[in-house]
Amino acid sequence: MNSLAENEKPGDQFVQFIRQRAPSARGAIEPPTTLKDWDQRLADVKEGLRRSFGRMPEQPCPLDPVILGTILRDGYAIDRLTFQSRPGVLVTANLYRPDPLVGRAPALLSVHGHWAWARMDPHVQPRCIALAKMGYVVLCVDAFGAGERAIEPGAGTYHGALVGASLWPTGTPLIGLQVYDNRRAVDYLISRPDVDATKLAITGASGGGNQTLYAGATDDRLAAVVPVCGIGTYESYLSAACCVCEVNVGGLTYAVTGDLLAMTAPRALMVVNATRDAFQFSVEEAKKSIDYARERYRLLGQPDRIRHVAVESGHDYNRAMREALYGWLEKWLRNKGDGSPIPEPELKVEDPATLRCFPDGPSRPKAVVTIPQFARQEGNLRLAALPKVPDHRERWQAEAIRMSNGFRDVIFSQYPPTIRDTVLGGTSSTIRGEISRRDDSALDHVALTTEPGITVIGTIVSTGKQGTVLYLGDEPTPANGGPPRVLSKQQLQSSTQESNLGWFEVGLRAVGPNKPSTAPVVGVPDHNEAEWCLWVGRPLLGQWVQDTIRWMNALDEWRLAERPLPTGRPFPARPYILCATGPLSLVALATAALDPRVDAVFISGGLVSFVAESDRSWSKVPMGIIAPNILNIADIAQIAGLIAPRKLVIADAATPEGERATPERLRSAFSWTRRIYALLGAERKFILGAEPDQLSTIVES
Repeated sequence: MNSLAENEKPGDQFVQFIRQRAPSARGAIEPPTTLKDWDQRLADVKEGLRRSFGRMPEQPCPLDPVILGTILRDGYAIDRLTFQSRPGVLVTANLYRPDPLVGRAPALLSVHGHWAWARMDPHVQPRCIALAKMGYVVLCVDAFGAGERAIEPGAGTYHGALVGASLWPTGTPLIGLQVYDNRRAVDYLISRPDVDATKLAITGASGGGNQTLYAGATDDRLAAVVPVCGIGTYESYLSAACCVCEVNVGGLTYAVTGDLLAMTAPRALMVVNATRDAFQFSVEEAKKSIDYARERYRLLGQPDRIRHVAVESGHDYNRAMREALYGWLEKWLRNKGDGSPIPEPELKVEDPATLRCFPDGPSRPKAVVTIPQFARQEGNLRLAALPKVPDHRERWQAEAIRMSNGFRDVIFSQYPPTIRDTVLGGTSSTIRGEISRRDDSALDHVALTTEPGITVIGTIVSTGKQGTVLYLGDEPTPANGGPPRVLSKQQLQSSTQESNLGWFEVGLRAVGPNKPSTAPVVGVPDHNEAEWCLWVGRPLLGQWVQDTIRWMNALDEWRLAERPLPTGRPFPARPYILCATGPLSLVALATAALDPRVDAVFISGGLVSFVAESDRSWSKVPMGIIAPNILNIADIAQIAGLIAPRKLVIADAATPEGERATPERLRSAFSWTRRIYALLGAERKFILGAEPDQLSTIVES
């Protein structure tokens, strides 16, 4: 079995497991050698990107640009403006233009990274001002959820962590929103009478470099593409913390970064890196991707249209980088020079406040939509599109099969077919485990390999003749805690033992003692682990469900084999009852929804819904339980409905905003579940809301 090596920490094992999912772990990635092979590969990559970017409008809406004011400077002007990217969604922007300007000029879309003032930041302004003085029109936009589009506009706003992750369930991830916004920004530039639509470019640094990568790959109207301090390799993201806006869900299942760079060919591409940048943006990692893409440029007869520039500096968009940009644009947009750096003209940046479209948050129109607002709107649209409760049992049986299959596909995603088949309630010949007793302990400890590369530890605390409770281990508690719960682990354990039920504490990967030693990001303890899993197409929620099902497989096999426990106790008996307190309650629901061996579920403090009721940001929710696109299939109430007619006790729940759900919210959220239980004549098997003094009676029944 894949037991832990000496001195190896369980969390280290999980990190290696995830990194082994990257294509490069299986051997060197070689570029295609013919244009035909390139075309086929990039067609597949394009389809993968379409899936990863999520839902986009079928038709572009009117841009409806509005100039809110103009700042006049010597030789150039700065407009404060908005335009509509989606119906009812405004983009805040600044347009830098030569003044005066006769005829049409080349244009640049400038996208920002995670600088404090977003598009208005002093790191972002210099290239915009310099290019306007050089005769270019420059549009600089706020990314979705940043700058004036943030929850609270001002310095230091951040659209990542739980803010951005709240979009995943809706099927409209932040990366896709940014790609679409930038496409509409290009639409706006082309619509202007002072812009030459054949001479367009894009640039940005850090997260802006990432946006530049995807815009260059997907929008062939951009004649020159210059990502700065944002290019490395997809694989390197599995060794780093990155913003949610950079997470390409499933990206490593169909592409490498070099594919996206190659999609820019034969248009002019210059990649700029800093010598002292983070690993994921390092010169060495970027070189791997650029060398891969060079082959397509060579086959197209345009080897001079791709260039790699390394600047001695840290993470930045400094003067040397900007001067490299100016020379590259002059060569490919104006046919001037050889692409070498051009000195930057003298310039003075503006106070960010002077560039604002609106003086403060309250003065913004409603169409300046924040991420929590957009996530709630999209979430409610997905809820409205979910199936209604059928009017008779036969229809529910058909709907339950469709829903469970779709739910399985969402949470298991890119699992190998053999795992997808054997994980759903069947036994497996690959079960490997060891049972031991430590010292004179009355506990039996079980090490189980739930799949190659993952070994977790469970503890048999007690055994009982009436069945076994599987308690889902240590939970990924947010660094800032969670809302109070009605029931605790101790109360559940005491009540079940009174009913002659055994107690087995399940070990799960990436939580508790199995968690990698990663620091919380904005209060989210499993931020990095959750993101890594999505990169490789393996949502952490699905991995936890798999571990739980594998534990039941192992217990079944060991009991049938009459394997003795080291303590001399009988082996844990069926039926299985899943219990959880806190966020892992969703794992209990999901496991029971997919595996009929689960006889009952008792949970407290789990998430009530993937859709918030307010416009506030999500809080105290582990990112590992958030599965992309899940609302296309089911919300938590529908997952719970798949458990019917088996017993289900939901003592209480937590809202996405990080508070304990009110009784009214609880009843409203699970009304769908209650109607399914009623349809099946099992109303008494569904208990919503329970206090500790009721627990023994509920368990006994």
